[in-house]
Amino acid sequence: MARFRSLRWRLTFLYLALLAVLLLAGGVAQYFAAREVLFRSNADVLVSEYNAVFTAFKKQTASRAATVVRALILSQTFSDELRSRRTSAAIIGPNGGLIAFTPATLATRPDVPSLTTQDYRTAALSKPKAYYIATAPDGSTSLVVLNVIRTGSKAVAVVQLSIATDDIDRTLSLDRQVAVIGSLAVLLLALLLSPLIIGRALRPLKQMSETAGKLAAGDYKQRVTAPRSSDEIGALALAFNQMAAGIDQAFEVQRQSEEQMRHFVADASHELRTPLTSIAGYIDVLGRREVVDPETLQSSLAAMQQESARMTRLVNDLLTLTRFESGRAPSRQPVVLDQFVGQALDELGLRNKGALESRDLQPGVTVRADPEALKQVVNNLAQNALKYAPGAEQHWSVFQTDGRAAIRLQDTGPGISRQDLPHIFERFYRGEKARDRSHGGSGLGLAIAKSIVEAHQGTIEASSEPGQGATFTAWLPLAA
Repeated sequence: MARFRSLRWRLTFLYLALLAVLLLAGGVAQYFAAREVLFRSNADVLVSEYNAVFTAFKKQTASRAATVVRALILSQTFSDELRSRRTSAAIIGPNGGLIAFTPATLATRPDVPSLTTQDYRTAALSKPKAYYIATAPDGSTSLVVLNVIRTGSKAVAVVQLSIATDDIDRTLSLDRQVAVIGSLAVLLLALLLSPLIIGRALRPLKQMSETAGKLAAGDYKQRVTAPRSSDEIGALALAFNQMAAGIDQAFEVQRQSEEQMRHFVADASHELRTPLTSIAGYIDVLGRREVVDPETLQSSLAAMQQESARMTRLVNDLLTLTRFESGRAPSRQPVVLDQFVGQALDELGLRNKGALESRDLQPGVTVRADPEALKQVVNNLAQNALKYAPGAEQHWSVFQTDGRAAIRLQDTGPGISRQDLPHIFERFYRGEKARDRSHGGSGLGLAIAKSIVEAHQGTIEASSEPGQGATFTAWLPLAA
């Protein structure tokens, strides 16, 4: 069954289905066209027979009085004249009453093919249809043609000529059989040839699939043999090779960049610890000296302590970022998010920091996570909102959907500009409103949150419209 799910067979079946629909539509249209042609041609023959007999009958009775001629036309004699080997004739009154009837010479059904009274009245008052189909109680059908006999403008009778449709039905039946057999033969031939033709056309795609599998396995030097044709598949093969070359180059650059960044973060963190210890020592020494002006001493100490705290935070952030980007899985335990997020927000005391806070925490949503790391995600998101949307309302929510849990923060601040939004999770990135370090921090808070969430096999995303606040959502897999 897997073989028939391939593109080759799907295209084959799609083509066969389309061909079958077209053959069916063409066959139905051809059948009804042939049916109409046969009915109309036989109706034209009946009209010609009537005109010929009527003209000859009038010539024979030309010397007689008008009332006599009219009586003869409305008599059984005229009906007998209209009868032929296949044709039955009847003379019907303008209100539908039978005046005379003569069955065909070979008629096996002597009954009068009868239409509705309304059909006869309509034909007498206006022009009759080209033909009618009458159905007998036994299910047999007849082709009927009506001709109106008028005296002046008044209709005095309707002459009905009819033939059995047996011959027409046999012709149409044979036509149906030929159409069905021909259509089946065409479909069978298409079924035999289509897989070969389509398979040959799709051969380069199979090669691309195999090459893509090797690329996915890590062999970025693989390329496909581009066909000589300049059609869509040839263009796709060329684009595929260009993409593979781009992927190879991008992965090489990424490997080098990530390696350099890991070394930089690790080295910077270790190198910054030594001056931090020295700064702390100078603070202690300066604090013991009595020669230094007290005001200067205090301001110097405050500045050194501020820089020391800033550098300490930077070192801790870099170490945290390196730890979670190194690929080591965090230690996990079940965490009930509504209780956990509520406790973390209580500890933050956002209301005391000027933020309006609201919560919508769905109970019972459980994930497996490192509590300390997850608390840092909540802290970083809250601090980021406090920094860039001071005084704005922070609405925190916890919910689950599609097998994932979500921690979402929505604020009513000024939002994030469109040029900043794609970069806010990058390391050391600060938006236009936070280029100054005194307001923008180190630019690692959201990068750390992203690394922590991804280390838990989750994702974090942000959306915003300038002037309409920002929304941050951390998605985590639910606990099994």
